[in-house]
Amino acid sequence: MKREQLAYAVWSWGLQEREQLETALCDIREAGFHNFESVYLTIDLFMDEQAGFKKLVKKYGVQPVSFYFHITGSYDDYVKEIEERLGFMVNNGVSRISVQARGKKGGGATREELAKLSEALNRVGRLLVPYGIIPCLHPHNNTDVMFESDIDFVLRNTDPELVGFGPDTAHLMVGGCDPVSIMARYADRIEFTHLKDVRRNKQSEDVSQAEGWNQTFEVYSDFLELGCGDVDLPGVFAVLDKAGYKGYLTVELDRAPISNRESVRNNASYMERSLRDIFQRER
Repeated sequence: MKREQLAYAVWSWGLQEREQLETALCDIREAGFHNFESVYLTIDLFMDEQAGFKKLVKKYGVQPVSFYFHITGSYDDYVKEIEERLGFMVNNGVSRISVQARGKKGGGATREELAKLSEALNRVGRLLVPYGIIPCLHPHNNTDVMFESDIDFVLRNTDPELVGFGPDTAHLMVGGCDPVSIMARYADRIEFTHLKDVRRNKQSEDVSQAEGWNQTFEVYSDFLELGCGDVDLPGVFAVLDKAGYKGYLTVELDRAPISNRESVRNNASYMERSLRDIFQRER
């Protein structure tokens, strides 16, 4: 794994104003990140002024590598929502999208529900893959894909050529999964990775009313900076390194304990130490 694979999720800075994105890009660039992921709402914010988005990206020397989509309505509407934003993503060189399943209190889904989701993901893949964009299943707390059985079903019932796996180390643990084990099982399907930490058996608190956030998103105060929880991150890195993972390692923290600027620096330091250890083992 290389430093060029590092990215940072910027939605914790806010999604309503362009100035929030600019602050985020400034902060992550100062911390050493050259790539970022945002939510699809950022596309909507700049849809009528794509030149402004490109100017901002160029100013800070960072690149968008993924946008995050979550399913809220019908699958037909979901596919249409992605199709409407496809041109923006292609024009900005995006190569992945993270796909969060429908929200469900307590998580989990029936086989019928998961079959319909799998069909929708294959449809999205057929739409995006010709443009060099791979949709990645993103397991998430309080959604249809939260538990290991949900992940197994969807990955068994989607085309590997069309749909990738986008594990999130903290959400996997909250769902009762062993991140190292499940990422090793599907190492050949991983196309995008979210990195964050959490305490074992911690039930994440929904604080979606937090100031500055779109109310359709859950914000978790229990997720932690890297190295501050119980996720076996060295084990995760070992799995990815052994698999020759070439995708992005996207650090994410829904809610910073002090400030986003401080947390991105702390997370950058952790990743620098982790990559240094990997490089030393490979010598």
